[in-house]
Amino acid sequence: MDIFEHFRNLIAIPSPSWKEDGVSSYLIREMEEYGYSFKDDEYGNLLFFRYPAGEKIMIVCHMDTVERAVEVHMLENDEYFFTDGHTALGADDKAAISAVLAVAEKAPDALFLFTRAEELGLQGSAKLKKDFFAPFAIRAAYILDAAGKVGTCITSAPGKNRIDITIAGRTAHAGFCPEKGINAIKAAARAIDNSPSGRIDEETTCNVGSFTAPGSTNIVPDKASYTYEVRSLSNEKRRAISEEIINSAKAAANEFGARCEAKLTELYDPYIISEADPALIRCCDAAESIGLDWSTKPTSGGSDTNNLRRLGMDAITLSIGYENAHSVNERIAKSEMKALQCLIEALL
Repeated sequence: MDIFEHFRNLIAIPSPSWKEDGVSSYLIREMEEYGYSFKDDEYGNLLFFRYPAGEKIMIVCHMDTVERAVEVHMLENDEYFFTDGHTALGADDKAAISAVLAVAEKAPDALFLFTRAEELGLQGSAKLKKDFFAPFAIRAAYILDAAGKVGTCITSAPGKNRIDITIAGRTAHAGFCPEKGINAIKAAARAIDNSPSGRIDEETTCNVGSFTAPGSTNIVPDKASYTYEVRSLSNEKRRAISEEIINSAKAAANEFGARCEAKLTELYDPYIISEADPALIRCCDAAESIGLDWSTKPTSGGSDTNNLRRLGMDAITLSIGYENAHSVNERIAKSEMKALQCLIEALL
């Protein structure tokens, strides 16, 4: 099958985060037919190889899609794949997987890693351990997972924290005795209002993206929960902003006589790649060898690259050509998919 046939097949397989078994089975079937062996870990990350010895290039994709890319009705014309406007497409990251499958049969000795639950904060790759990659000597890892034209390399990405906060107040009847209650929603609202949000500086952002306080209007609410994310190229700034958000929550809870529980999770660290990085130079040379325009750019999002670099790998994210990812307007040009296939072949 060619890259487009694989893409049509993969789009038809639902694979939201942690429910990627259909894609995993498809990969195992196809890659074994091409002569690959594989190993997996307890979380379902898959690593395919032919020979364990020798230095290798590793190509990386993630198997999951966002929830919006389930039950996709895909359409196509001569230029693009897209949807009927009711779901996302899932080209993030199934276009990359399709390109890998189109290359793998005739590829020289290489490694192919497919991760789970990338869309939930890189959860699958966060579980990877160094010994999972033994005995392989990985020269460079190329993660196929960014918007933009093929030939673009991501040279910096922020680290990310998640902060889960719960304000516990005291319930009471809102009509008979509201003065006996402690309104958790008001305390949480005060905390959020006093916390930073949006763009803090050129390398730091934060956002409150979830707020829940189920209940009825005749009861003073005794529980409100909300979740922040904090991103920065600076670990120090990321930690400082996170502490400020938690301290604001504690102060607001004390003001209202409520209690505060806060859980800080450091999801992944930032990275900055220099122009002298060997993997970057190799990719630039590969792009130029096939006539691709080459460029670099930063991103404000994370990818499996963050976690693989934590493991000591020379890992770089490459753009794969999709547009408007995660939205009902997501699409990908067929010409970009073919360019991605050629770039992988050149890299290997």
